[in-house]
Amino acid sequence: MRNVLLLLIMWLIVFEIFAQRQFTDVTEEAGIDHYFEVFQGIFGGGVAVLDYNNDGWEDVFITGGLGKDALYRNNGDGTFTNIIDEAGFSELKNVVTQGVVCADVNKDGFVDIFITTIAAIEGDQFTASANFLFINTGAGKFTNKTKSYGLDQVTFSTGAAFGDVNNDGFPDLYVSNFFNRFSGRLDDYLGVIAEGDRAPAVDLLYINNGGGSFTESGAHYGMTHTGFGFGGVFTDFDNDGDLDLMVINDFGYQATPNLLYRNEYPDNTFTDISKKMGFDQAINAMGIGIGDYNLDGWLDYFISNISTSPFLENQGKKDMPFVEKTRQIGTSHPILFTEEGQEVVAISWGANFFDYDNDMDLDLFVANGCLNPSVLPNPNVILENFNGQFVLNGPSMGLSDPSIGRGSVTFDFDNDGNLDLLVVNQTQIPPGDETFENRSVRLYRNEGFGNNWLKVKLYGEMADKNGIGSRIEAYVNGKKLIREIDGGSSHISQNSTIAHFGLAQAAVVDSLIVRWMGGGEEKRYGLDANQQLDIYQEALVTGIPEHTVAAKVTVFPNPAQNLINIQVGQMNVANGVELEIFNAMGKSVAKSGVNKENVTYQIISYELPVLLEPGIYLLKITTGTSVVSIKFMKE
Repeated sequence: MRNVLLLLIMWLIVFEIFAQRQFTDVTEEAGIDHYFEVFQGIFGGGVAVLDYNNDGWEDVFITGGLGKDALYRNNGDGTFTNIIDEAGFSELKNVVTQGVVCADVNKDGFVDIFITTIAAIEGDQFTASANFLFINTGAGKFTNKTKSYGLDQVTFSTGAAFGDVNNDGFPDLYVSNFFNRFSGRLDDYLGVIAEGDRAPAVDLLYINNGGGSFTESGAHYGMTHTGFGFGGVFTDFDNDGDLDLMVINDFGYQATPNLLYRNEYPDNTFTDISKKMGFDQAINAMGIGIGDYNLDGWLDYFISNISTSPFLENQGKKDMPFVEKTRQIGTSHPILFTEEGQEVVAISWGANFFDYDNDMDLDLFVANGCLNPSVLPNPNVILENFNGQFVLNGPSMGLSDPSIGRGSVTFDFDNDGNLDLLVVNQTQIPPGDETFENRSVRLYRNEGFGNNWLKVKLYGEMADKNGIGSRIEAYVNGKKLIREIDGGSSHISQNSTIAHFGLAQAAVVDSLIVRWMGGGEEKRYGLDANQQLDIYQEALVTGIPEHTVAAKVTVFPNPAQNLINIQVGQMNVANGVELEIFNAMGKSVAKSGVNKENVTYQIISYELPVLLEPGIYLLKITTGTSVVSIKFMKE
């Protein structure tokens, strides 16, 4: 009786919250008008979040399938403009695009775009096609560099993901393939394994050769499987500082189940530990969501599926398998109910952990959609995390669209600190045969819940430029919140690379640690809520000898804005002090002399040059008897 009462109270509380606030469909007013035009059946489409022009407003690239792809520029006023025609994507014609992911592959400061395809169209015929890599020129244009980067293999590709598997600072690329090639019609395919074109395919692992090309190295890394692949994600499931690989496969019960490859860095190899870790589910895996739902410091994984989708809790101990917790925590919803009360089997694709109400814990959004053909309503769901239990609340949040959903992403498109949602919907087969309103791509604005938040944007130097794969830990009121920067997840899509933390009513983050992929840490303390924090990785400062003295020398605040204070300890300042600032490449950018009279209580207050850009610097402090150099950050 007590448990029933507690459950009733929980439902009443959640209902009261949801009755007041919800998501608002702002698709039309935002200027987004896009369908994923499905080719014969089932496959696609994806969406990636990126800031292609570095203006601080996140844009989106949405694949079009048989139709036209779209690059929507965020105008910063709540609206978007499709610039696909003017941005250099004219070669994306007569192909059927699928998924999309983004990374700065050449580390020039501008994010590039990789798009997967399943077919090239020639009249009524189609053949397999190469995928596409478009390099960002930095002037609002993209250039097709697929062939010169070694990515022009002809494949039937679905999902992709970026991640630095060898910790050299350059993002590598995993590409998931479904069929060996394909012949016939996609809407005739029922998952029966056949020889030749319809056999399951080999996936591809491309290693980035210093930003100028890629080398396919799957076999070298021990990846020899075939499968009906719908994607994979790079993620550090074992908290050892390198990126492992999770591969999700459709028709796992007929071919290859899901796979977990442990990264054996510094050795250039993976080890298949799927069975050992309980990851080898033989299901119709469609997508994957990543997040630490129970705040124990270990990432957990939700894998979308037909009917019940497995929820894998990470036990956080070496060689201890995941625990399947779907039914225990409330994420098992094999049967959905439409607004008319119709029962339908859940067919799930996109999956996103995100703290939509900014209460510190991660909630879960699942994009659903029928197989197509066989067009039936299949509403999306949102699951509220309530003390480690998930409560289904899709209808009351305004997110239960019954359309043919596929990829989904979270990002803060209006920079108000609340995470918004975008869901890709397919056109139906045959046209007009649906018994419900099948809508286009949907953008949902989060109206907020009055809680505080913090966003963190990473700028890598030795690591990936956008910090892909890096881990951020925020400590708030005794709780540890972790985020891993996404290089591709959900269903053939990629979320924002800006980490978002809900803080409930906390006004300050006690401390924050960035664990850069490839090594190194950044720490911050006493951070005010409701801001975006930009963190630049310390670069290697060359050409400057490191000097130390026994006396303690510090600079504060660090990071600094306009003024820094230099505690010179017991250094002899009788003859004054010389200060010189060097940038990350070892070039002197400022020099100043300080008289003895301006050193008060062994502290120098130094106003930073106005033209000093944000970044990592080295301050050289010279007296008549000592030389000390110390690093600081300019915000």
